[in-house]
Amino acid sequence: MLRNRSVIEIMVLVFTFVIGFFIVGVGVLIVIVEVRNPEADTGILANTLATLVSGILGALLGLIAGKSSAGSNLHHRPGGEEDHLTDMDGMQ
Repeated sequence: MLRNRSVIEIMVLVFTFVIGFFIVGVGVLIVIVEVRNPEADTGILANTLATLVSGILGALLGLIAGKSSAGSNLHHRPGGEEDHLTDMDGMQ
C-alpha cells in the first residue's frame, strides 16, 4: 500500500485516517449521549465535530493545492509558446 508513494501522499492518507476515525468516534458519541439522555446538551460536541470537519477539509485542500504545479509556470501559454509579458526588455 505504501510502496511508490511520496511523503505527501502518505501524510494525507495517515492524516485522513486519524481524523476520519476521530470524526466517526465523536459522531457515535453524540448519538449515544442523545439516545441515553435526550435532555443532555451536546452542542459543544456538535460544534467540535463541525469545526473538525472544516479543519480537515482545509488542511487536505491546502496539501493538494501545495502539491499542484498548475500555477508554477504562469509565463507559458496553453499552446506551449512563452509569454513575454514579464520581459522588461520587450517593453521598449
